[in-house]
Amino acid sequence: MSTSNAVTGVADDDYPKVGSLNHVALGVRDLEASVRFYVEGLGMRQTLTKETSDLTPTLMRLAEHAKATTVFVQGASRVGQIELAQWNLQAGEGNRPNRPGDIGMGQLSFPVDPEHIGPLHDRLVEMGYEVYSEPTTSVIKNYGPVTLFLCEDPDGNQVELIALPSPETVRQFRAEAKEAQIR
Repeated sequence: MSTSNAVTGVADDDYPKVGSLNHVALGVRDLEASVRFYVEGLGMRQTLTKETSDLTPTLMRLAEHAKATTVFVQGASRVGQIELAQWNLQAGEGNRPNRPGDIGMGQLSFPVDPEHIGPLHDRLVEMGYEVYSEPTTSVIKNYGPVTLFLCEDPDGNQVELIALPSPETVRQFRAEAKEAQIR
């Protein structure tokens, strides 16, 4: 049985919608340094290296001479990729990555197996990356405990590495919170 979208009145099965995230493009200053961070540092895998096409300037409203070398990297889940792009264009004024409170992308967040969060932190520190703190555990209301730390990639983009609770842990955490409210 098909249901209708409350806003459009169109059957949900017929309503156009997007799938999972395909990729996010990040402009980088030094492609080799960025690939090292995401592949060697975070353990992602390189899936594609290519030059932009002749159509890119028109499609992206760029100068006719605009070109980039791009490397796609992807985590173990195979959902979504990061396209690292080194352009032949001059960087804009005040060129710095966004921070929380800025408009636009402010942070990339990657899930990490709980047993890997410490060794991943140590590897990034050893490789000389800007790491903000040791892995820290916090309890999120209606969700459960998470362990995380933040660091920066070679271009200063904030990257969060987070060990999330299992679905069973979240269910148990919510059940215990609900039981405590009843008492």
